[in-house]
Amino acid sequence: MIGEPAATSVPAPLLRDYRHIGGIESIEIDGTRYFFGYDFSEDLVLSPLIDDSELMSIFAEKHMEQRDGLHDREYWRDLVAASLEYSGLADPESCSFESEQLRLIISSLKNIAETGVPVPDFDYPYHLRFLLSSAGQWREQFTAAAEGIGSIKGIEGAAEGAALEQIARDVLRETRNAMNAAGGNWAEVFDALAQ
Repeated sequence: MIGEPAATSVPAPLLRDYRHIGGIESIEIDGTRYFFGYDFSEDLVLSPLIDDSELMSIFAEKHMEQRDGLHDREYWRDLVAASLEYSGLADPESCSFESEQLRLIISSLKNIAETGVPVPDFDYPYHLRFLLSSAGQWREQFTAAAEGIGSIKGIEGAAEGAALEQIARDVLRETRNAMNAAGGNWAEVFDALAQ
C-alpha cells in the first residue's frame, strides 16, 4: 500500500518479542506529539516514542493486543486518536513537556548541588519520572526525588543527616540512571535531561 511504512521500519518493542496486552498513550514534547504502547497491568512502556499516528497503529497491530485478543489496524487507529484527549496514566495537562522545562530541572539540581540553596519553584513532574522509570523497566525508581522534592523546594527540612547538596546529587544520579536504562529512543527524545 502506498504511503504505508515498510515492515522493516516498524520499531521493535522494548520488551520480550511477544504481544503484550496494552493500550496507547501519548505525550507532547516541544509541540510534537509522541505515541507509545503501555502495559497497564505491569506498568511498563512497550514501545519507543513514535511521532506518527499511523506507524503507532501499525506497531500496535503487530506487537500488541487487548484483553479480548488481537485487533486490526483500524481498531488501533481509534485508540491512537483517543490518546490525544485522554490518558489512563495522568491528567492531560501533565502529558506535555518543553525542553526548557527539562533543562531547568537539571540546571536547578546542579545549582542546589553546588550551593545548597533551595529552589521554591522547583518542579520535577511525577508523571515524567514515572514514564522514564517505566521506559527503563523500573531499574531506576526516583526514590531520592520522591523523598527529597520538599527539601529541594525548601518547604520541609532534609532528613536527619542528609545535606541538601547530596539530595540534589542523588536526584541527578537517578536521572542519569533512568536515561541510561530507558529503552528505544526515550533518552534521545528527552535529551534535554542529559545536559
